[in-house]
Amino acid sequence: MPILMSCEEDVDKILQTDLSTEAAELFSISKNWNESLYFAMISWEKYQRLDTIGLPSCPDIILDKNAKEVTLNFLSSTACIQTGAYDRSGKLIIKYDTTLVSPNESWTMEYDNYTFGTNSIEGVRTFSSDNSLQVSEEFIGLIEKTEKELSTEFSGKFIHTKTFFSDTLASFTSLGRIKGINAVGRDFEITIDSPLIHNISCYQQNEILPTTGKGNWFVSRGGTSDVSYTVTYEPLLEDCKVAVNANLPDGKKLRLNPSE
Repeated sequence: MPILMSCEEDVDKILQTDLSTEAAELFSISKNWNESLYFAMISWEKYQRLDTIGLPSCPDIILDKNAKEVTLNFLSSTACIQTGAYDRSGKLIIKYDTTLVSPNESWTMEYDNYTFGTNSIEGVRTFSSDNSLQVSEEFIGLIEKTEKELSTEFSGKFIHTKTFFSDTLASFTSLGRIKGINAVGRDFEITIDSPLIHNISCYQQNEILPTTGKGNWFVSRGGTSDVSYTVTYEPLLEDCKVAVNANLPDGKKLRLNPSE
């Protein structure tokens, strides 16, 4: 009997999950999807007139007009004064379909040896639109890898709706979901039920979090069992600063970005 009890205790330890750590990992995935989204919302025509200072982390902008391709090269040596403290390196390559006729558009954004903070991101995201206001996004098998070599693979579908002010993109909202397998092999889902609102003026200061919105995060515990987190984005008094608060499965509340 003592041996059986010891085995049961070991199993319990394996099954126990640090909910705050799990929430932080899901928040990281959500940020990695969100942080580069603004780059994909910019049209080919806009990139030809854009100043690097107006982009998060001030990347070099390289245009290939024959291929209709934009390369954003993030260099650590670039001087960039912005309120947001997020670091990037590597390249984002945005390719616009040359065969479609306006208003129908299609383009991709590829990560090339790209890192955001301490995480690397691999894969390609696909975007399409048949009008000036709404953009569909889909991606399969993006990979986030932490500095500890822990990998998470995820796919997603979203609808983004743009708002313009005097013919200038002012903001956009996002609805959709992400599904994947986390670093310990558990299925997870991030669902955006209440639109995430992204302000362009905040992105331009490298403040990448949505100003408002709500989501539900689900993580499998095996079979038909799962746990859920409710996450809200709430604006603070300082411009573009946001509190991201999570209700954990055990009923506790957690601020996911306490340094903001």
